[in-house]
Amino acid sequence: MRFKTVCTGCSLLCDDIMVDLEGERIVSTFNLCAHGEEKFIKARGTERLLKPFVRDSNGVREVSLDEAAERAAEILLNAERPVLWGWSSSSIEAQMAGIELAREVGGIIDNTGSICHGAIWFAASESGLPMATLGEVMNRADVVVYWGSDPGHSHPRHLSRYSVLPRGIYTQSGYEQRRVYVFDIRRTRVGKIANTLIELEPNKDYELITAMRLLLKGRKLRVDKVAGVSTKILEKVIQEWKERDFGAVFYGMGLLASRGKYRNLEALLRLVWEMNEYTRFVVLPMAGHFNMIGFNHVAASVTSYPLGIDFSRHIPYSNPGETTFAEMLQRGEVDAAFIIGSNPLLNFPAKLARKLTRIPLVVVDCFKTLTVKHATVAMPAAITGIEAGGVAYRMDSVPIILKEFLNPPEGVLSDADITRIIVEKVRKRKN
Repeated sequence: MRFKTVCTGCSLLCDDIMVDLEGERIVSTFNLCAHGEEKFIKARGTERLLKPFVRDSNGVREVSLDEAAERAAEILLNAERPVLWGWSSSSIEAQMAGIELAREVGGIIDNTGSICHGAIWFAASESGLPMATLGEVMNRADVVVYWGSDPGHSHPRHLSRYSVLPRGIYTQSGYEQRRVYVFDIRRTRVGKIANTLIELEPNKDYELITAMRLLLKGRKLRVDKVAGVSTKILEKVIQEWKERDFGAVFYGMGLLASRGKYRNLEALLRLVWEMNEYTRFVVLPMAGHFNMIGFNHVAASVTSYPLGIDFSRHIPYSNPGETTFAEMLQRGEVDAAFIIGSNPLLNFPAKLARKLTRIPLVVVDCFKTLTVKHATVAMPAAITGIEAGGVAYRMDSVPIILKEFLNPPEGVLSDADITRIIVEKVRKRKN
């Protein structure tokens, strides 16, 4: 039997995936990249977490989902500063339930965007956000800019499906009609196909963007190079952009991790706004996890804050750096954590990872990750987009419906259902 589905391997959420099934076994797939293949193969792999367990003084023991949820509710209610972290690989429905759980336990809810692409919300609040959908980029863009991002590694189908190679309504010549610019500190995969590769010095993005803004305004620079890039090259780039019809800038962690952090993005957004005085230009994030953007939209719509939301005052409060997970963990404020759809023990710096192992951890995941192996309570979840449905937001903030095509393992629920069960357990304990 053949199904058409959506791949949740990254935030592109490609919706042209075909899967052939024999019973509950995936026989073959079509149109998947390496990231998607890995996720679909792992769906029936040996590393699945299939049974809830609790770790106590007697060791690790398997328990029922009801008992695990009861223990999770107890841990979260007994903690003074519990943090609910992850959410970027969860459905919108799970994220909504997570916000309700944070409200009930008076905790903090934060997603992985607070250490990466969540910066767009702070930059955009100061400069605005000129965006477009990926469909508009495919059909209209004759300038494609990758700044601090390498889609050849992070989003393998980005170039072929939306930006460089496809033939759109107004770009029927495809690659031949487009100009590709890459700004990075080294030659990346996408840099090999770029018409113009700008190799700038590390941590000099802000200086380079500022120089480009000055050139756009007709100012003359009194130096030959900025951030290791020739002024003449920058003048040529600015002039080429002004003469084109539609430009799309895709920025990645190379920009956000550079010195200046979200101020780099703010400067880039201002450059794009100023380009709109001459032609149409937009900015899009190269977000990683398939629903990272979704959490920020849901949280902002429900609480008015995109991330790091503290409910300890009985009303939503957020102050990045004060109420975001990594900084709270660094200061030793977190005394319990609810981890869902994330593996911080593998991805956090060793110093923070060690601090995380010293507090009770409630983990909801599909696989036996390093974080699951150190969990106080662990509950298995169905894989969203394969074994459970829901909604996720693509990197351009377009909501995409996810549908299940496999049955989850026996007794395994979706992350949304598990979170709702814990919410009910918390409410019963409070009453």
